[in-house]
Amino acid sequence: MRENIEKLPPLYFKGCGDCAKCCEGKFFLAPLILEDFDKVKPYFEIRAVKLDEIIPVIILVEDEVCKYLENGKCSIYENRPPACKIYPFSPYFDDIFIDLSCDGITDVGEKLPSTKNQFFKSNFFEERIDNFKEKREKTIEFMKKQTLIFDKEIKGIKLYKFDLIF
Repeated sequence: MRENIEKLPPLYFKGCGDCAKCCEGKFFLAPLILEDFDKVKPYFEIRAVKLDEIIPVIILVEDEVCKYLENGKCSIYENRPPACKIYPFSPYFDDIFIDLSCDGITDVGEKLPSTKNQFFKSNFFEERIDNFKEKREKTIEFMKKQTLIFDKEIKGIKLYKFDLIF
């Protein structure tokens, strides 16, 4: 369950510990912006989905668990995708949401940011989130120019290939 962080009481994060539930099929697609492409290409195939706009995505989980989950740990931790780096947070336009179903969120541990300004100063912040709305709009403009070719369907969502030509 995702909620806007500014509408919640103070929350705390005990860390991930041995938990890897977010790598075990909870999320199977992660959205991208243009600047993510080079970072994720060595590890994940980039596809597109048609929603209100055409959004580039990576497939995090296709067969129940992330292919990089080994012995309960991420084998590409330093190179994990942006969505994984900032989880349990996710930006959406000018708001920051948090996934309250994350087992790391508790009533003890590191105090989590409860405002956008606090988030931007936290360990969860990633530079890609700065000016995110503008970056997302550039990505959507780029995707409008792409020729999409149907690739496959996962969990009822159609995925399309496209050429990564800038």
